[in-house]
Amino acid sequence: MDTNRFKASHDFSNLQKNLNNNQGYSVESYSQQVKDYIHDMKSRNQEATKQGFMTQAQKSAKEVWAEIQEIASEAWEKNKNHSDEKK
Repeated sequence: MDTNRFKASHDFSNLQKNLNNNQGYSVESYSQQVKDYIHDMKSRNQEATKQGFMTQAQKSAKEVWAEIQEIASEAWEKNKNHSDEKK
């Protein structure tokens, strides 16, 4: 992975654009996750709830955010002394 430059997907200044351009963030992409969650809860004889699913999704988002932070930090450290260079 090229961590020397921020990619368009890591453009933190325009999160809505990133959500629209990333197919992983859509109702359709989460539909299968909902189905899997409901199936998993039924197999454990537990009630599937929206709050339970949202908690699971939030944990997943925190893991992704931690990964993005690590990549962004590495990119910063590698490039912080290059501010004099032209883009």
